[in-house]
Amino acid sequence: MKIGFSLGRCIRDIVKGDISEDDVAFIIGATCIREKEQLDHVIEDYLYRNDYLEGLDPTECKRVAHSLWDTNKLIQPRREGIHRHKQPEGSIWVDMFPTELSTNESVKKAWDAYRFMLHMTENVDNESMEIFR
Repeated sequence: MKIGFSLGRCIRDIVKGDISEDDVAFIIGATCIREKEQLDHVIEDYLYRNDYLEGLDPTECKRVAHSLWDTNKLIQPRREGIHRHKQPEGSIWVDMFPTELSTNESVKKAWDAYRFMLHMTENVDNESMEIFR
């Protein structure tokens, strides 16, 4: 499963076949689209950007965008008044877990410890912290 960080670039990778839509957990976009009808206008704009959707089939791009919307895979922090966490430049996708799991017990323990520390230090709001106390 993957998390995406750019609506336009993620749609590009799905349409090109580099990423399967089934492998997408969700995409955290910088967009602030409030109504599904606005989605087509955003995609049409992206079709003229060479770093997004330029040269790709507009109908397929819109189909993917609508599918992501309909399956609630498009997360837009700006809609909730939340500043989107900045990702490193060029970062489009991240795997939610390693795609090749190791059978080495030390590697497994290190991975579990890493996930635990990440969970404890990243994106945990104050209300959730009360649960851990």
